[in-house]
Amino acid sequence: MHVAIIGAGALGRVYGVHLADAGERVSFVVRAARTSETGAFVIERRNGDRRRRRVSAPERRAEIPTDADVVLLAVRVDQLDASIERLLRAGPRVPLISLTPLLPLTLARVSGWVDGRVWVAMPTLAASALPDGTAEYWAFRASPSLFEAGAPETAALVAALRRSGLPARLSRDVRQKNPATTLAFFPISVAVSRAGGVEQLLRDEALAELGARAAREAFVLARRIGSIDAPLGLVLRAVTPRTLRAAFALLGKVLPQATEFVDSHFGDKLGEQHRVLGAEILELGRREGVPLPSLERLLG
Repeated sequence: MHVAIIGAGALGRVYGVHLADAGERVSFVVRAARTSETGAFVIERRNGDRRRRRVSAPERRAEIPTDADVVLLAVRVDQLDASIERLLRAGPRVPLISLTPLLPLTLARVSGWVDGRVWVAMPTLAASALPDGTAEYWAFRASPSLFEAGAPETAALVAALRRSGLPARLSRDVRQKNPATTLAFFPISVAVSRAGGVEQLLRDEALAELGARAAREAFVLARRIGSIDAPLGLVLRAVTPRTLRAAFALLGKVLPQATEFVDSHFGDKLGEQHRVLGAEILELGRREGVPLPSLERLLG
């Protein structure tokens, strides 16, 4: 199987190197200026087998190869611009599996680029790039990455990931679960970003309260557009600054580097991806008749 991955950030590298480790051919579709790069792609798992995996000479392409059997989308939401649209429209008519979190309006837009050939995935691993270019990540057997069932290519891809030791499984409800979960957790990530980090958020009572109110509002909308696992629902529908502290404390015990990871992703500033997701969530709220005043204030 030939897998083309659009994007060579930490997430794309983790999935790509695992697929190569399973014996699949992998091409990384990158911007034209990066096709001449020759550096290896190295990933290192921080839990489980703790293996360091490597693709010494990754295949970098400016276009989706015509012989690709499946395409993985692994870019940020704010990077879904005209250049990505052009790539997809010019590419082969094969399934597009999105690792990128697509809320309903963006899913409809991307689906239009590929005549409806979009399949939804929900990555559950945590990955980040180290200064030396290595992608470090955590993946848990109890929480496998979910891939929408239905296409034979998706089943083959999941089988390859599992052969390589990356927890993954097929799911029939991930199309509903992924956007709802993304939406429900979004206000907390924005609050962390506004505060400058997890510890700073937990010390800022007013901001923590605003983030908790925004999360409770977003949970109402999340249930309108999809489904959320029951245990998460119990937490999110009544989240408070106190439960936030308890949740981050528990996460720190299960995954000691969790705070560092969250800070590296959200702790510096409100990123462009936050702004794009936030704008769509507010629009969804208007369409569904769900007021989101706290989230609007948080994003302001």
